[in-house]
Amino acid sequence: MVRLRKIVLRNKITNNDIDSLDDSYNISDTECFAHVTAVSGYQAQINLVGKQYESLFVARIKGHKKASNIVLDDKEYEIIQIRYHGITRTDIYFGNKGSDENALG
Repeated sequence: MVRLRKIVLRNKITNNDIDSLDDSYNISDTECFAHVTAVSGYQAQINLVGKQYESLFVARIKGHKKASNIVLDDKEYEIIQIRYHGITRTDIYFGNKGSDENALG
């Protein structure tokens, strides 16, 4: 199912410009619209990212974007993989891990 949905790209910006030992960070949120596709099926997930996840999504965004996490429908997901297609499009694979008993690698 493909839908144009509002997602939040969450970036962690470290504060170690002045002090290299400073591990603190700020969180920056950027809202954008993306075509979000849910990837279901064990074999489809293995073919795309090499592991099985409880839920796996692909967000196709115009432009060159980066993020640490993605918020979709008030749930925060970890980013599995980011693929850049020139400067025109970014594909972000994100989801949450289920149990690791069926996961490869």
